[in-house]
Amino acid sequence: MEAFDTPSKIDLRFAEKNIVFSISDCSCDKNYSFWKLTKEQAKEFLHRLKHFEKMTWKQISGLDRKHGLTVENKDSTSFDMIHEQNTSDSKIVEQYYFHLRIQTAGLFRIFGYQKGQLFCITHIDPNGSIHH
Repeated sequence: MEAFDTPSKIDLRFAEKNIVFSISDCSCDKNYSFWKLTKEQAKEFLHRLKHFEKMTWKQISGLDRKHGLTVENKDSTSFDMIHEQNTSDSKIVEQYYFHLRIQTAGLFRIFGYQKGQLFCITHIDPNGSIHH
């Protein structure tokens, strides 16, 4: 399937909306799933997400790469992983795929895509070990 270039890091129609996280596309039977986190990791993960849900898409996309969104390249392993889990009807047209560092110490990275106001999480990397 051919992916199209997006004109911006995020869907600008939702730039002023607060980010809302969804784990509904996070597979139960794959590595890097929310369901593979330990209880302690899950608690810390959800605690950190609450901080980001106070931000708008514009604010989060304006953070530097170390603390914000990193767009996934079309030919990367991460892009393919996200695309495989993407259940959005618009995945053929809009490709807002990225990862977000949600904790700088003991790095958590979440991978996913934007669907309206939602950040649909497809993968969670509690150790920063996914290479892209």
